[in-house]
Amino acid sequence: MLSLEELQKAPEKPGVYLFKRGNRPIYIGKAKNLRDRLLQHYKLAEKDSKEKAIIENSTSVEWVITRNTFEALTLEVDLIQLHKPRYNVLHKYGGGYPLLLLTDEPYPTVRVVRGTEHRGQLFGPFFSTSKAKKVKRLIHKLFKLRTCDPMPERKEPCMDYHLGLCSGPCCGLIDKESYRLSVKSAIALLSGEVSEVLEKLYQKIEEEMQRLNFERCAMLRDQIQALENLSKGQRVSGLEYGNADILYAMGRVLGVFLIRSGRLVDKQVFVLEREEDLEEFLLGFYYTNPLPQNLLVNFELSEETLWWLSQRGNFELRRDISPELEELIRENLGHHLDPVVLREEFHRVLRIPMPERIEGFDISHFYGEYTVGSCVVWEMGSMNKRAYRRYRIKSFEGIDDYRALEEVLSRRARRLKEGEEKMPDLWLIDGGYGQLNVAIRVRDKFSLPIKVYALAKEEEILISEERREVRLTQHPILYRVFGLIRDEAHRFALTYNRNLRLKEGLKDTLDKVKGIGEVKKRLIYRNFENLYEFLKADEGTLRRLGISPTLKQEVERYLKG
Repeated sequence: MLSLEELQKAPEKPGVYLFKRGNRPIYIGKAKNLRDRLLQHYKLAEKDSKEKAIIENSTSVEWVITRNTFEALTLEVDLIQLHKPRYNVLHKYGGGYPLLLLTDEPYPTVRVVRGTEHRGQLFGPFFSTSKAKKVKRLIHKLFKLRTCDPMPERKEPCMDYHLGLCSGPCCGLIDKESYRLSVKSAIALLSGEVSEVLEKLYQKIEEEMQRLNFERCAMLRDQIQALENLSKGQRVSGLEYGNADILYAMGRVLGVFLIRSGRLVDKQVFVLEREEDLEEFLLGFYYTNPLPQNLLVNFELSEETLWWLSQRGNFELRRDISPELEELIRENLGHHLDPVVLREEFHRVLRIPMPERIEGFDISHFYGEYTVGSCVVWEMGSMNKRAYRRYRIKSFEGIDDYRALEEVLSRRARRLKEGEEKMPDLWLIDGGYGQLNVAIRVRDKFSLPIKVYALAKEEEILISEERREVRLTQHPILYRVFGLIRDEAHRFALTYNRNLRLKEGLKDTLDKVKGIGEVKKRLIYRNFENLYEFLKADEGTLRRLGISPTLKQEVERYLKG
């Protein structure tokens, strides 16, 4: 643990400081005055659990003096992305979301990538990889951009050409001009700028009709319909901005909304540890995501942050969110309950202050096998999915829900006790009195300042540790909170259990196929969640991973008998 004397040695100059445990940074920050900021950390550790964990887990502190705060900010962001310290918010949100890259090549294609250091045109971000992959598949289906990456030279086209997913440039089955029009059409779909390319598509379809090339006409017709539907959707939405990101803060709750082609296409809600983390979140988000044409925020940004953003790209910062757009944002955040009403309901029904953070737990197994546990987190009115954790039971085999729950809660309690996770106000256990007793026993063993409740299935009765029962169906506001947490814990545990079984199914199958060695098996296990994902992988993906497509063919033959 660091002493006050060590922190007082810091200079009163701008720079970056690193709290370290051994040789590894656990927190990195910047300051106008290094000594004042380090002493502030020490003082806040008396009442803030995160600050306390930083001070207690650090064995040394280092600093780098900079000429000004702008240099300090740039250095801080770069060091955080390099070292990924445990306690930095920027690291948590700076991993980068999936983007679609239209490559800069004679015959471009689309890839799902992360980060902005790529040659080509980027579109996104997407808040889930599955969404990015769906749009990629749509691009191939509509515009037939090549699916092989890198593009080989072939005499005969691959299966994707016959499936209508590729136009076969590798075999010379499409000329450069026609392929270039398909690329422009794909850009129009991704960017929303459809008017210019629609005119060219209409001209092209007339040319193909005169040549009696009806197959090509059908493909162009599908492209025109897709772009016309997009154009209609833009006119109906009526949003002022064609391309914008909106960051809308309500206390520690932050909504990120993506407007593309004049429509709200995606959103994500985050619960920050502190309201002061807003700027750090923004820096992490745009470290590996491209800036949009317009950035709308409802909170102030410092001069240093605005300077850093200007170095990342051209954008227009707007704070004048229109009433119509603000209403749309609030509608999308509508699942967040009114905190005033919620606070009153906790006090009136349960006679406790409204918890800021609730952790929900559930156990799942498949006839005594693949026993797993889940921990989900409700924070400030919404589920904080970044804080979810899953556990595979290690201490025993067979069916024993109480023992499994005790293992999961004990493993969680150790991390809470050591300050590695934020301390919740309440634990919610899926079950009845038996599960409640297990949770109380673990809570008391680790001396955690947590209230414990259990929610019994079917009867929907909430049981307190004082043995007080509350029928939640009679209190819909509380039912909405506790029912959501219980159902989410159940879903998360069940999904993990199912994924484990699918993974094991992949292992069992590979063990029975001749010619697949241990090295190749490990490679397949690491890159594919289950047998289905492996079988639907294309040849290009397999080759990039160092897996011969013939292995997939061997597995297919085995499954067919």
